[in-house]
Amino acid sequence: LLFPVLVPRPSLSLHPSQGVSLGDTVTLRCHLPRLAAWVWLYWEGGWFYSKGKEKEQDAAEFLFVSTFREHASRYWCQYWVFESTEVSVESDPVELVLTDLRYPPSSISLHPEQHVGTGTNVTISCWNKDYGATFLLHKDGSSAPIQRQESSGGDTATFTLFGVTPADSGTYRCSYRPKNYSFLSSPLGDSVMLEVTPTPAPPGRYKPPSAYPQ
Repeated sequence: LLFPVLVPRPSLSLHPSQGVSLGDTVTLRCHLPRLAAWVWLYWEGGWFYSKGKEKEQDAAEFLFVSTFREHASRYWCQYWVFESTEVSVESDPVELVLTDLRYPPSSISLHPEQHVGTGTNVTISCWNKDYGATFLLHKDGSSAPIQRQESSGGDTATFTLFGVTPADSGTYRCSYRPKNYSFLSSPLGDSVMLEVTPTPAPPGRYKPPSAYPQ
């Protein structure tokens, strides 16, 4: 029998890690020590892939030459050291989210306006039609969505940015995950721009000491 023991835990990475559409090529790379090992790649639904890794290699690669809907899932990996009973624990999972261009992009609006002062609460609304979905709010320059929300009433979500500062300035877009397809995504939709103006500091009460009389 094989039981997890204290060998280093593997890690799993996606290449590319984001912006992958159906039909694109994706590599899942399981990183582990330089040991001769047998590596398993698991995905939700009970399926798995396996392959051997040479001692000189520091990762085992699993290649999807052309991704299908079925590849959109959560993955993790594990390994067994050859000629031993040493089996690692499972890696942390990674999610392969595939963009399906058949879904129309969502619409977006911003309130109260593009130019606001520091401390203002800003709402960004996203909507689509008939796709009852989970919406995600993206900010250009951020690698991951900054907020996510289940749609209210099936086709709309409202995100609130509380007490904005100049760091919140930027371009925002929405995407959505269709109902029952957690790892499929619509393309990014149209954008809105937010510009936050710093609020001048209130006049200080400090007065410099007056010069001593000569």
